[in-house]
Amino acid sequence: MDHSIGELARLGGVTVKTVRYYSDHGLLPSRRTAAGHRRYDADAVARLELIRTLRSLGIDLPTVRAVLERERTLADVLTAHAEAVALQIRTLRLQQAVLSVAAHRHSTPEELDLMHELTAQSERERRTLIADFLTSTLGDDPAFAAIRQNLTPVLPDDADARQVEAWLELAALVQDDDFRAAVRRMAVGYRALVADGPLRHDPEFRGRLIELRRTEAGPRWPRYLELLAVVNGWAAPSRIAG
Repeated sequence: MDHSIGELARLGGVTVKTVRYYSDHGLLPSRRTAAGHRRYDADAVARLELIRTLRSLGIDLPTVRAVLERERTLADVLTAHAEAVALQIRTLRLQQAVLSVAAHRHSTPEELDLMHELTAQSERERRTLIADFLTSTLGDDPAFAAIRQNLTPVLPDDADARQVEAWLELAALVQDDDFRAAVRRMAVGYRALVADGPLRHDPEFRGRLIELRRTEAGPRWPRYLELLAVVNGWAAPSRIAG
């Protein structure tokens, strides 16, 4: 059964202008009557519905054409588009968190620019920043591998405003030369404690370790651990344990 352009538009739930647009772009094949009017076969309705659905999902016309012409499978296109949408959602969530933090802080344009720069980093860039801090303070001793892992913040894709704010403070902290020097002194003292011989479960060792953290790392070390816990979604650390 053939359909006129008006009938196809009505059946497809779109305007005549939309049908004409898709037809002109070769997405809806038609034949011309002697009078020059377009006529569409029965398959055009299903084709139009598929085009409308894909376009409403944000899929561009070249990709729609590839599906219609069986150059790409529908499943492949939907999978790829779902991944792209997921990335957009993660980006928007992060942007929302940055905006919320900036509004809460009454940030200046310069502060907002820095916040955006720090949160817009890729996961690899964020890991590089932290790896540089840990290497410069703890060194690359394999014995510290587990400790490094436990001290590595990983900002999640769906980070909320609190996690973003914690990451911003933490990122500034690990780039502070004074803080790095303090953590470096703490690491040196820790190695000396271990070399001294007391077992790690010995009360004396624990007391000396806590004192080392207090005198060498200072109050900003517990703050690092608190921020780390927030970013990673962990329970807040004990001040004594830190």
